[in-house]
Amino acid sequence: MVVILATFALATRLLDDYPILPDGLRSIATAGGLEAESDLRSVFEKLTDVSQQHVPGYFLALFVWGKIAGWDPLLLRTLSVFFGILSLALIFRLARDFVSREAGFFSIVMLASLSFYNLWYLPVRMYTLFVATGLWLLWIYLRAVVHNRTSPGHYAFLFLACILFLYSQIFSLAVGLGLALHHLLFNLPGSARAERSRYFARARRSISLPPSGVVAAKSRHWLFVAAAGALAGLTILPWLSTLLTGTAEIAGGEEFGDIRVLNPVETVTTILSLSMNASILFLGLLALSVRQVWKKEPLSLALWTILITAIAFYVAVNRATGAIDLHRSRYFVVLFPIVILLLNVGLAQLNRWKLVSLGILLFWIASGLLYQRRVGADIFVRSYNTIPIHLVERHLREDLQPGDLLAGWSGGLSFEYRTPYGGVIDYYFADHPVDIGIQHTYVLQQLSDAEISATLAERFAGRRRIWLTYELDNTARFQELYQDALALTHLRCFRDRTLAKVSIELYQRPGCD
Repeated sequence: MVVILATFALATRLLDDYPILPDGLRSIATAGGLEAESDLRSVFEKLTDVSQQHVPGYFLALFVWGKIAGWDPLLLRTLSVFFGILSLALIFRLARDFVSREAGFFSIVMLASLSFYNLWYLPVRMYTLFVATGLWLLWIYLRAVVHNRTSPGHYAFLFLACILFLYSQIFSLAVGLGLALHHLLFNLPGSARAERSRYFARARRSISLPPSGVVAAKSRHWLFVAAAGALAGLTILPWLSTLLTGTAEIAGGEEFGDIRVLNPVETVTTILSLSMNASILFLGLLALSVRQVWKKEPLSLALWTILITAIAFYVAVNRATGAIDLHRSRYFVVLFPIVILLLNVGLAQLNRWKLVSLGILLFWIASGLLYQRRVGADIFVRSYNTIPIHLVERHLREDLQPGDLLAGWSGGLSFEYRTPYGGVIDYYFADHPVDIGIQHTYVLQQLSDAEISATLAERFAGRRRIWLTYELDNTARFQELYQDALALTHLRCFRDRTLAKVSIELYQRPGCD
């Protein structure tokens, strides 16, 4: 509870610090938050029209939450926080039930202090739901095959968990395929198991396939578990044509920067790096978990099967579509709890050395803090390193006049990026008849000082009032160029630095009035 409450407090403290992403704007619009009246049918219509690459689970949840709590981004973000907190509770329960109580504590602390995962508590997106439903499905499944839960209610929960997971995010197929493969290869009961052993005997000798681990106690039980998963999988077939249509939507690059699709080696290293707080030392714990596979330890066998299958799935999809680059590493997020659970399987073998285990946990937390400081969140979530335009709008709401220009530059979010529902600027400044001229630093960096000055002179010409806004720790070169260009024709009337890390300057001509 201490870990959960601390995570909740830290996440909610930041709910209003950042503007929404264009993807977050898509989420709000798809769920009906930009309309006076919306219903469930309109959610499905928007998904099939402009967001074909998504499954509907998160948007339906956001629709319900928006109707209950309201459509302010601050309130909508609390849904992501809730699913993030739920994922912490689930990884604790899963590790406690199938490894040890100590592993439960270590797992919840490690997921709570995983730098990359912490980024996704705030965007209005589905990634914490993706992780939470994946952990719930894995927990329900392992209870069925390890604890031999055979009641109709448990099969119903397994069916429901499969549906919720498959409808949380399209890459749930990667984990679902791994889980199905595990059930087929390592859970066949009775005579079917013997037939499978003979069939794979030659393959086992050639590739050193580990011996069977978890075996369902009854043939009927095995079939019921398989049927629950298969029936859940069939429910996504009607959505398959829509998903195929939307494949082109996620293929390709971003608007700015040198974007390169991850190759197979980079895919593996990115997954391991992000899931282990970028410390190679934790690979030793992964190696210890491999030992448990050969000992037929149920959790290790299931997790390794899922992880290897899912990585192969990601590599195959990326080769076919070119959909995943470093900035889309969020698609891997469902695999990170699996890696953490494997690390704790390895860590459990060091149980006799309590201080060593505690030292490893403290090193994990320190690695997360160092990684976050060294890499920076803006590589993965652009709104974390940008002008807080929503706070600027709120701050200037009573002072803006028709024809004003809001100028500046941003190193993170591109305010010029458009979605089918408009841009982030349209969302925040819909009620203000002002123009926005905030450029991305990537664009400005391609220009010489003379070219930037000429562009600014043309942009500022004929403007009576110009608001210059920029982050205090951003590029000093651009600050000088902007201020020099404005000084040629305008007079700076005041500077406001009451917003944290942001400067707002008003320039007027012919003078201040």
